[in-house]
Amino acid sequence: MAIILILRKQEHRIEDKKKITVAAALARLGVSSETHLVLRDGELLTDDALLRDGDTAQLIAVISGGRA
Repeated sequence: MAIILILRKQEHRIEDKKKITVAAALARLGVSSETHLVLRDGELLTDDALLRDGDTAQLIAVISGGRA
């Protein structure tokens, strides 16, 4: 089994740990928690939330824009 992170329709697998924080998982992918939200089963996860073997989480890019 593995932890699967889905970013832009691509699956990324983390297989070497049974538990890892969201922040550590994002760092492994080279993305920042300031620029991405992480959802597991529709629930927004914080940086210190633990991902476990068998979890699948969706990464969603934070987009801002508009006029100042």
